[in-house]
Amino acid sequence: MVQDSLIGQHLGVYLIQSKLGEGGMARVYKAYHSRLRRDVAIKIILPQIVDSEGFRLRFEREAQLIASLDHPNIVAVYDFGDIGNITYLVMQYVGGGTLRDRLRGQQVLEPQQATRYAIQMAKALHHAHLRGIVHRDVKPQNMLISTTDPNHLLLSDFGIAKLFDARMEPTLVSTGPISPMSGDSGLTRADQIVGTADYMAPEQVNAKPVDARTDVYALGVVLFQMLTGETPFRSTTIQGLLFQHVYTPPPPLHTINPYVPEILEQIVAKALAKAPEDRFQSAEEMAQALEFANAHSTHRLSSSLPGTPISSNYPEGGAQTSPSMNRQASLYTQQSSVSAPGAASGYGSQGQSAFSATPPFGVPAPQTHPGITSPSVARPTRKFPLSYLALIVLAAVLIIGSLKIIPLFTSSGGPTTSSTATSFTDTFQNNDHNWPQGSLNGLTASISNGSYMLQTDSSNQTYFPHPDVGTLPNNFTLTVQMQQQSGAGAFYGLAFRFSQNGSNISCYAFIINAEGKYQLLKYDPAAPNQYHTIWSNNQSWPSIHGLNQSNTLQAVVFGNTFSFKVNGQDIPLGTTSTSTSYTDNSNPYTGGQLALLISGPNTSFLVTSVQLQAQ
Repeated sequence: MVQDSLIGQHLGVYLIQSKLGEGGMARVYKAYHSRLRRDVAIKIILPQIVDSEGFRLRFEREAQLIASLDHPNIVAVYDFGDIGNITYLVMQYVGGGTLRDRLRGQQVLEPQQATRYAIQMAKALHHAHLRGIVHRDVKPQNMLISTTDPNHLLLSDFGIAKLFDARMEPTLVSTGPISPMSGDSGLTRADQIVGTADYMAPEQVNAKPVDARTDVYALGVVLFQMLTGETPFRSTTIQGLLFQHVYTPPPPLHTINPYVPEILEQIVAKALAKAPEDRFQSAEEMAQALEFANAHSTHRLSSSLPGTPISSNYPEGGAQTSPSMNRQASLYTQQSSVSAPGAASGYGSQGQSAFSATPPFGVPAPQTHPGITSPSVARPTRKFPLSYLALIVLAAVLIIGSLKIIPLFTSSGGPTTSSTATSFTDTFQNNDHNWPQGSLNGLTASISNGSYMLQTDSSNQTYFPHPDVGTLPNNFTLTVQMQQQSGAGAFYGLAFRFSQNGSNISCYAFIINAEGKYQLLKYDPAAPNQYHTIWSNNQSWPSIHGLNQSNTLQAVVFGNTFSFKVNGQDIPLGTTSTSTSYTDNSNPYTGGQLALLISGPNTSFLVTSVQLQAQ
């Protein structure tokens, strides 16, 4: 064994103790900082990399940016610099080994553990993406397991791949055979590619610009590997491996491990879409899908690995399905199909109307956008839309050829319309206010991890999900924080003085869309279109945020006089900016309930806060 001359020596204030590993770009050592009394990891860049044109300038700029990252799932960078001919990064030392170590020998993780790890990595990536940093080399070797908590994963080497490319983008330098290093044919070599071939997104292979979706693809490969013990593509040459990333569909996950839950298979497939626009559009979106699956598919995600039978833990004792499909029965008893919106339908064995115990949903929209017109948006056809993921978990599932429908409202009793609503703030840590959940009439609703998720199908209806908080007082302030996450041609907002008689809706509604337009409507069953447009603004209003950005909508109501704010800015309700209130003197509504309003085909919304302040 060749003795490493650095071991036992000081590099500035750091005493080099042992060598941890070496790759095509750097060597990594464990070192000790005596004054701070802590272990660190030092990455020393190889001389041939340091001597490349423009490297030192890029190194300082990128190292400063990487060191600014502060997240519990990101390995911290403490220091960087040059001493003599040595260029180095000083990082947090994590002594629990790497995820690659856990996966050696084609080891497979339990679905729950794999999901937990993937959520942590997605959140770490999103933190960096918000600061303009794309990792470019997401792989198990860069995922470190905490010494004290094996469930805690940290992502390292953020932005390191970018340091080794003078053009600031990943580059294919050579397409010769892969040179195995440390028994891993997928490891990066500086004279071959920037990145790691097993985890490279198609746009990296083609030397196209990269963004957050590039890291989403790589994380999808890692999740595939955690669930199956192998990466989706294999080849003896770089040419073959990279060709598959660009042109070959990944194998269906259940063909390798038939015990993987279907929801995870769908998430992996979406992350591995060839075209970036067909993937999750952010690491945060992928994390939300994984959290949704984890929260609402407890039995699915705790399925046993091959060799152990899958037991059915469902309360109704549904028949166990084939392990190769791993489909589960409905949580509820047989129900009749839902007829026209607002019509009574069978509800379990109790014989209740589907709407007698459910805040009314599924009111058909008189038109797609009452007065708000949007430009036509070309949307790519997505093989695995996020709405399908929700439907798999919460909505209709095919059991022996018949469609089961899960009720939207799972608590006992309907809205307490006889009581007066009092002040409250709901951040959706639970469902104390009885928001509707489940799937009915084209809407899927669920509460998970501090948010209320609402997803529509292609039927293009208007929905008024509302809680059980009682009748609104005469004066109040209603504040809602929500966002549109996907879809085109949609609008959303808040409603108040809401009441329903069959399919007839009465309420006031303040709505916005992703183009920044807004309207104030009065839903009136006697009106020709079942609503009046009180005020419509068809120009983009600057305080309204667009797609995937949260908006805080506020209605201030004093009797029959209303005013509105979006993100703290007053909203004009007239031809001048000083006209910010409206008084309804024509048969004004009183009482009623508060509600949300969403509309649009194949669209998803996220609500994070609802607050009522009674005056």
